[in-house]
Amino acid sequence: MSNSNDLPVSWYADPMWMGHGAPLKSGMEFGLVSGCIKGVRALFTPPGALHIGSEKPPSWKTLEQLGIPCIILDLPPGMPFEGGSSWDTQKRHTRQLKWSADVEDPVMNLPSHRLKQIQKGERHGLRIELIQETDRILDLHQAARQRKQLNSDESILRPQLEEILKSPHQTACVVLDEQGRDLASAVFLHEKGRTIYAFGGQKRSKESAWASVMLIAEGIRSAHLRGNTCFDFGGSMDPGVDQFYAEFGAQPVTKLRCTRIVWWVRPWMRWTRPDLFVK
Repeated sequence: MSNSNDLPVSWYADPMWMGHGAPLKSGMEFGLVSGCIKGVRALFTPPGALHIGSEKPPSWKTLEQLGIPCIILDLPPGMPFEGGSSWDTQKRHTRQLKWSADVEDPVMNLPSHRLKQIQKGERHGLRIELIQETDRILDLHQAARQRKQLNSDESILRPQLEEILKSPHQTACVVLDEQGRDLASAVFLHEKGRTIYAFGGQKRSKESAWASVMLIAEGIRSAHLRGNTCFDFGGSMDPGVDQFYAEFGAQPVTKLRCTRIVWWVRPWMRWTRPDLFVK
């Protein structure tokens, strides 16, 4: 097991996230990849990554001078926007649960109704299993994405997960029901000071709420075991999911999506990707 001394500063700085498209050669530290979005040449946050891997603010002028028609850049939580007027920003947020370093078990400080859900799950025979099988994680993750009608490219996700599961700085687990069937899974990414809830997925059932709470509790404990004092839920644009995270006592932390789309492709992008223009 890794400890806080050898954890990466940022998981999203790892080159494995650059598997889609070509990395930005002029300023690799920005952690962007090149490709096309709706037929438009673009630079963007790597698929699967919640934000760019750099802990330093990007060079906004350098990005502007590249002449790329569309740039989509997701800043890490709490990083301010310092670009010019040619950029638009969308205010988003993640949720983080924090505890002091001397807490014996942060799970025991969760709200009482969450602790009761964990107890109910255990009474109904649900259990946690640490795993390394890509297929089991991917099946549950894709099932959840499809249920919510969210795009998810397995050809990108599979190699990412295969690389992630080789790392000592992650914890992958699944919740099984009494019959040994997979109910929910996630991969928890450990970096210095923070553990990120990633690649979550579940099957809908009467036990799914208990399974999800048990899974998150396992992620919090795995963070604590590595000396971390922050569990990052990863954020969600789904109000229901965001409320679910809030009920763990997790507080919102602002994260910004910054876009720069040149005038002559804005009408096309506004039609094909209206989500990029939501304020």
